[in-house]
Amino acid sequence: MDIPIKVRVPLSIEQGSIFNFHIDFDGARRKSGNRYFVVMNCNPRTDKVLIMVTSTTQIEKRKEFIKKAKISEKTLVIVNPKECSTFKTESAFNCNDVHEVSMEGLVRKIEAGGSMNYPKISDSILKKLISGITESPIVTEEIKKLL
Repeated sequence: MDIPIKVRVPLSIEQGSIFNFHIDFDGARRKSGNRYFVVMNCNPRTDKVLIMVTSTTQIEKRKEFIKKAKISEKTLVIVNPKECSTFKTESAFNCNDVHEVSMEGLVRKIEAGGSMNYPKISDSILKKLISGITESPIVTEEIKKLL
């Protein structure tokens, strides 16, 4: 018997869980599509909103953004496939760009063609992501408190 996604996600979610789902971006600046997302909340099962960061393979564009915005380089976390087997190519997390998703919204996204069951991100990468978000002048203190 398969456990429904609406039961599985809330039971198994934890800080560092990886999900893949479709995201729509406004404008031509970023391409919409399926992306990997990492859960950043330390209490995702009980928080009202999930704080997630997504990766991109457009590393040079993210570096340019951070440089132009005069933001700390610590807010860009680069991960290679040796560090995280989920990623097939070198990817970067822009920790200045967090996404808020409700638990119900995450379940809907997984049911609508997303995926789960990836290995949790390593503690060393998780620490870098938390540090990057904490360093960000763009992310609100309210969100930072959920980490």
